[in-house]
Amino acid sequence: MSRTFLRVLAQRRPAPALTPDAPPREELEAVLRAAAGTAAADPGLSWRVAVTTRRSAPELAAALAGMTRVPNMSAPFPRLKSKQLRRLAAFRGALKWASTGGLGCALVFSPDDALGVPRKEQLHAAHGARPLLEAAFWAAGWGTVWAHREGAAEDGSVRAFYGLAEEEKLLGWLFVGRPPRGVAAEHAATRPTPGPRISYH
Repeated sequence: MSRTFLRVLAQRRPAPALTPDAPPREELEAVLRAAAGTAAADPGLSWRVAVTTRRSAPELAAALAGMTRVPNMSAPFPRLKSKQLRRLAAFRGALKWASTGGLGCALVFSPDDALGVPRKEQLHAAHGARPLLEAAFWAAGWGTVWAHREGAAEDGSVRAFYGLAEEEKLLGWLFVGRPPRGVAAEHAATRPTPGPRISYH
């Protein structure tokens, strides 16, 4: 049994914060392939990842705020109605959130009846992809932060942004970046693992 693999599983954890650094596409895809494992080919996966970079963060923020396009924040604003002001405030908050780290991996439940597995089990497997992704990024030296926004999974603008099919569901976002230099060593340091509660019968 590989002690390195066990250490990765035992020590993976969210980063306290993330820098704007992002893995290059080749490394990103290698990490995602590792997390998917052989199940990606046989029998197949019930989840997929949609990646947004900091460059595309304004478009995601606009979708989260229910806007059809990114507002021009540098131009002087005309007199706005209260609904418009609320949307603008929502955009600003969403932009800060969507710009976390260097990129965001949206975890999407993508059921497939051809897998021969009930959709409920497929959904459980999709939720199980999160710790696999966290472990894979941690092993590659990247920090992650998991986030979920209430209502985003049903929001039509967000669904359109990601091109979700009718049966697909957005489970959340795994933001990826480097831990800040001041905490990088602590983030990678080995910590005691108390372990789960176990009983034998």
